[in-house]
Amino acid sequence: MLSVLMVLWSCEEVIEVNLKNESSKVVIESFITNIDNPFMVKITKSQGFFDQSNFSTVKNASVQLQYLSVKENLIEKGGGYYISSKTKAISGRAYTLKITTEGETFSAAAEVPNPVPIDTVYFQPGLFESDSLNVFVRFRDPATIENYYRIRLYRNRRFAVNDYFLMTDAFSDGEKMVAPIYYRNFAPGDSVIVELLNLERSTWRYFKGISESIQQGVNSQAPGNPPSNFTGGALGIFGAWSSSSYRIIVPRSKGKK
Repeated sequence: MLSVLMVLWSCEEVIEVNLKNESSKVVIESFITNIDNPFMVKITKSQGFFDQSNFSTVKNASVQLQYLSVKENLIEKGGGYYISSKTKAISGRAYTLKITTEGETFSAAAEVPNPVPIDTVYFQPGLFESDSLNVFVRFRDPATIENYYRIRLYRNRRFAVNDYFLMTDAFSDGEKMVAPIYYRNFAPGDSVIVELLNLERSTWRYFKGISESIQQGVNSQAPGNPPSNFTGGALGIFGAWSSSSYRIIVPRSKGKK
């Protein structure tokens, strides 16, 4: 059975969002993945979660990454960043991040899911051929496991969109799934990379919260902060995901490839 997914998405415009900010909070953001990149943690303090001008970086924090019996202390690099010597997480392994600063301790745990491969990516014109070029991503969802996905697009090695294309397998467990993505500016000959992220549940909820806050910002003075998985009252996320990718050249015919 082939299932077409409903995709959650946020506005493409950059919107000023005033989130709840009754008091200054420690904000921690870090993602551990199966991608071969340095693992980093950013720690700041702010009154407004999205108001970058108000952010002050946190210095001299104790930042520790734990997995199995290993405990690694991250190195401070300035600007609120702390970096690990590890570059790639192992799928199926649980990690714990523990941070102590100014007498407060915050911790969160996340398990890196297994990657889900993309079967194929193809393009089809919209209702009016000159109006849009739609992207369809097809993959098979692993059975008996709750999965939470995000799709990211790159056009000619740059992010094609800043939307949050989020979905779950709530009604499609173990089935072939097709995710339609609607975008206007692809052109024949473009090099497109589609990245399928299999997200840990807290990570999906965090991205969903950001997406909803952006949308609510149009009509709300103070939408809620994205849900955090840290103990101790910190905002932010210690997230985990695994990634698979698919590269394709936009065909000249704009038809299915």
